[in-house]
Amino acid sequence: MIELKPGMLSGQLRRFQGRMDDMVVGQPHAATRISDSFSRLIAGIHDLERPLLTMMFLGPTGVGKTETVRCLAETIFGDRRAFTRINCQEFSAHYNISKLLGSPPGYVGGEIRPLLAQENLDRHHIKAIERRSGMITESDSRLGGMFPPEVERYLNIVLFDEIEKAHPKMWNTLLGILEDGHLILANNEEVDFTRSIIVLTSNVGSQVMNRHLSNNNIGFSTGMNTEQLDKDIDEAVTREAKKIFPAEFLNRFDDMITFNTLKDEDLFKILDNQISDIHRRALLCSEPFLMEVSERAKRHLVDLGTDLEFGARPLKRVVEKELVTPVSHYICSEQIRRGDLVMIDWDGSGFVFRKEPGIDWEHDTPALPAGSTKWATTDLGVRDDGGEKKKIEKEKKRRVEAVADALTGVLTD
Repeated sequence: MIELKPGMLSGQLRRFQGRMDDMVVGQPHAATRISDSFSRLIAGIHDLERPLLTMMFLGPTGVGKTETVRCLAETIFGDRRAFTRINCQEFSAHYNISKLLGSPPGYVGGEIRPLLAQENLDRHHIKAIERRSGMITESDSRLGGMFPPEVERYLNIVLFDEIEKAHPKMWNTLLGILEDGHLILANNEEVDFTRSIIVLTSNVGSQVMNRHLSNNNIGFSTGMNTEQLDKDIDEAVTREAKKIFPAEFLNRFDDMITFNTLKDEDLFKILDNQISDIHRRALLCSEPFLMEVSERAKRHLVDLGTDLEFGARPLKRVVEKELVTPVSHYICSEQIRRGDLVMIDWDGSGFVFRKEPGIDWEHDTPALPAGSTKWATTDLGVRDDGGEKKKIEKEKKRRVEAVADALTGVLTD
């Protein structure tokens, strides 16, 4: 008899968990529990009469609940937008439910296909097959083996975002989907949800969470009570969810995951991801350039973008306002040209933008810099840098090539 060893993961499950750990910032327990649920899926021992996975994500706004669904779609289908998103704010009135289920034949709107029609759910898997993208199309994929293209059975991901804002009639509609895995539309078409990963997000208990955060005076900073704080918030959110949603509704889920508040180090990781996204945009624009952000500038961006109530969302706005907008002005005024290295720093009073003419993109060789340029955030004109950045040409070449290599790694990943 051979003893089975716990903790051993298949290659595909290990890649899945690694990708989720990398992309879901600050929520290691959430990534682990999603990976555990995914293992039941690819093992093929899930309940065949229910959806593949049903999960409810609870927690403060801006901590990554919807972003986690995007990461799940990118991992499975190779596209962050490859899921059907139902914005529940649009269904606060009961008569709007017809957009989900359709109108009966002969009624107004009966010719319009409902959002939950089978072809609308399956289209992302079909596109992934056409593009050969994502884990679903890998040759050695157990997941792909469960959904071979020739059988025309397609996996899909459905997100009901901010479910607490929907009319209770939608909750009743979901009861049948979560339990039986099937839904009858208004025109009597049957939709199969046994091939669906269904995720619901909710900000329920936000006020309770904010009170906990304020009383502990922690916010987004690392502190001694952080672990206990997250545990208290988890318990408080669960209590609030039980007050709002019927017990029969909550008991339909395979897992309910409370997302933690974001800590200081998490915000720095999120900022690095956003800067990497700007790198990609910079290299794909008509005048591609390189960009480097100093640690002082990052620290100030995190300080500006930290908000107890709204999570990481203000950080994205700060990055767009303080980095992307000034850089776009410099591009439009032709101060940033093809192949330049743009360096962004914080001098205590404002963000300072400098550049080094660094790479000849036509011949893939560093060009000799003709001098340095410094811009103030309040002045789009060119000012002399006083000669303080006169350096040996070899050092400039090394620095530019190092940044270029790093960006190549980012794009390759």
